[in-house]
Amino acid sequence: MSNRKAVGIDLGTTFSAVAHIDSYGKPQIIPNSESERITPSVVLFDGTNAIVGTIAKNNSVAEPEKIVDFIKREVGKSKEQFHREFGGTKYSAEELSALILKKLKCDAQKYLKTPVTDAVITVPAYFNDAERTATITAGRLAGLNVLQIINEPTAAALAYGLDKLDEDQTVFVFDLGGGTFDVTVMRIQGHRLEMVATNGDHRLGGKDWDDTLVNHVAEEFDRAHGENPLLDLQSYQDLQSRALAAKIQLSSRERTTIVHSHNGKSIKVELTREEFEKMTRHLVEKCKAICEIVMDEAKMSWSEVNKILLVGGMTRMPMVRNMIAELSSVPLAEDVNPDEAVAMGAAIQAVLSLLHEEQETGERMLPPETRQQFSSREGGLIQVRNITSHTLGVVLWDETHLEEYVFPMIKKMTPMPAVVKNSFGTATANMQRAIVRVVEGESSLPQECTPLGICDVELPPFLPKGSPVELTYEYNNNQVLEVQVEACGNRASVSIERKTGLSESELDRAALALGQLSVV
Repeated sequence: MSNRKAVGIDLGTTFSAVAHIDSYGKPQIIPNSESERITPSVVLFDGTNAIVGTIAKNNSVAEPEKIVDFIKREVGKSKEQFHREFGGTKYSAEELSALILKKLKCDAQKYLKTPVTDAVITVPAYFNDAERTATITAGRLAGLNVLQIINEPTAAALAYGLDKLDEDQTVFVFDLGGGTFDVTVMRIQGHRLEMVATNGDHRLGGKDWDDTLVNHVAEEFDRAHGENPLLDLQSYQDLQSRALAAKIQLSSRERTTIVHSHNGKSIKVELTREEFEKMTRHLVEKCKAICEIVMDEAKMSWSEVNKILLVGGMTRMPMVRNMIAELSSVPLAEDVNPDEAVAMGAAIQAVLSLLHEEQETGERMLPPETRQQFSSREGGLIQVRNITSHTLGVVLWDETHLEEYVFPMIKKMTPMPAVVKNSFGTATANMQRAIVRVVEGESSLPQECTPLGICDVELPPFLPKGSPVELTYEYNNNQVLEVQVEACGNRASVSIERKTGLSESELDRAALALGQLSVV
């Protein structure tokens, strides 16, 4: 028997966390080598060292040109669209994320005194295809076998629901972190966790509240001294950390003061919680609108929701809690730590993934006590069922309007795994090939959707117009799409794995380059 140690990782915009299942079958956060339960998602490049975490964050004001933060907002972009250069090397968002994952992996190994081989990494439910791929790539570059990518709200619901599987309930997960926002309705029913509906905005988070404060202080500074303090990188980083501190203070206090110095001049800005709430009301309204959309998509009223789970550090803000209280009178789940629930849920999913693997291969990989803990419940293993967060379609030709349009094959919110078959006709007579263009997105206009790939099949000669072309879309739990085209006895199929920004050879090169850096 080979013992494999799997962990759950919450790879966050501002903070990341790692958890494991202890010998009692309970999820536990693994502290980092600085004895902190969460690690700032900040990387500082210092020669051949990549320093990740609090030291990097504390140095952001002193050496702003050497640090990278908010990497998660860039994940899924190609190297051309986003990179940062240090010591003559250009790093993509995946490579920078891999450095954070490497740090978490090393800290976990040190703490558990055993090699960590496998991980489940979480992503916002609203992440698209490219962003999910990039996260898997980052895990591989960090030397991890990524068992699965799971949605953050699903992980939070798992952490909350592990000891509540006997009571059927509907849970509304409100996840507002440093850089992303996700809302998901989950149903816990007979040892199953089912995702009902999900929506979100992955460019909305705590940073937007910080930026509002930063801009407010910068305007006041400009008014007083006729100078913009944001044009200087060091000054900007300094103001950013002061704004963050002020935001946190205003969650527990009615007023705060921000003092900022730049170029030998300084300013003191008094701020009340009420003023801050007025300044950022548009952000809270954005969150509220998305909550209403997701309830609408779930076709549910608030009276059908049993609990609200608040996840992400931003949910500690009174303005967010007040908005939720006004929206619904549903009680909050108080036994969930907003910073830790996602990593803990990922650790539970990691063990479930290994147990499923054990069932399939017959090979024992887990200690007997862990197996017992997760399998002895009535109904066997806990079942987790996700839904698609984006529509998967095919580009077709509209004869009447003489233009292309997108036909939705697998609609958003379809439970996974999903198989959908449809039959279409050839657009013209004597077509030589049927080319299927696969896209992702909610629009009927091809240019507004993301192209995922192409599957084409050769057609027999002399086919009349409108000859049947059978199309099958099969979408599995890891969100890999298999597309099959069959036309008049000819068949072609393609596995549309998520497009990663890096090819296999680039992956090897990137892994080698990252290996030259010592991650601390």
